[in-house]
Amino acid sequence: MLQESPLRETVTARIAASTVGPHRRLTLPHLIRLFQEAAMQNTDRLGVSSSDLTAAHGLTWVMHRQVIEADRWPRLGEEVSVTTLPTHIDRRLITYRDFYLLDGDGRPLIRSTSTWSVMHLETRRIRPIPDEVVHRLGTLPDPATHLPRPGGKLVPPATPTAERHCQVAFSHLDFNNHLTNPAFPELMLEPLGLDFLSSHLPRHADISYHREARYGDTLTARTAPDGQTTGFLHALYRNDSELLATMATHWTPL
Repeated sequence: MLQESPLRETVTARIAASTVGPHRRLTLPHLIRLFQEAAMQNTDRLGVSSSDLTAAHGLTWVMHRQVIEADRWPRLGEEVSVTTLPTHIDRRLITYRDFYLLDGDGRPLIRSTSTWSVMHLETRRIRPIPDEVVHRLGTLPDPATHLPRPGGKLVPPATPTAERHCQVAFSHLDFNNHLTNPAFPELMLEPLGLDFLSSHLPRHADISYHREARYGDTLTARTAPDGQTTGFLHALYRNDSELLATMATHWTPL
């Protein structure tokens, strides 16, 4: 788990009442919020945060893909910690970051790998990762220690069986003035409904972010079974047609 890397950050937390669902366990969107807070603290310490990049270059970090594998979801009040670090830079365009959610005894509960790039705040276009970021990160961990990289292309459900509509509100926005990353899966899970979400926990989630959503956008989340046991395909659209994100999930009944 890369415990000796100087790039590693560990952040402790307690599973708060505001982060659990009716099953009294941490939810997928709030897990991603925990991960993003740890990543923010890590990039702040390393001097490569969105604030640093904005001040120097008008850039900010954006996430493209996140894969989550869960062995156990922590309960309300449980003490946990998040360990995270950057692991690889690919062609100065994509950087990889791994996350581990650990229980109070340091045992892994959930593992996740993610891919990021930098976007120019004015043009909203992807730009190369600046030289000083590469320099500050220095020697990245041995590839043998990385979590498996995301692979394959996620597809939206061809014949949706359920959908939900919503509008992007101010509370959905982050400091980049667009729909915050955790809100994408949060909205895409809604078509599964209360009964299913209250009685199942995700053991796998693979999320692909394609386009931004902005304040006031009308969004549609669509879902369909993927043909496997407790597996689903999800998609989020703007104005019913423009694909913003896709997701694949697999679940375990409580």
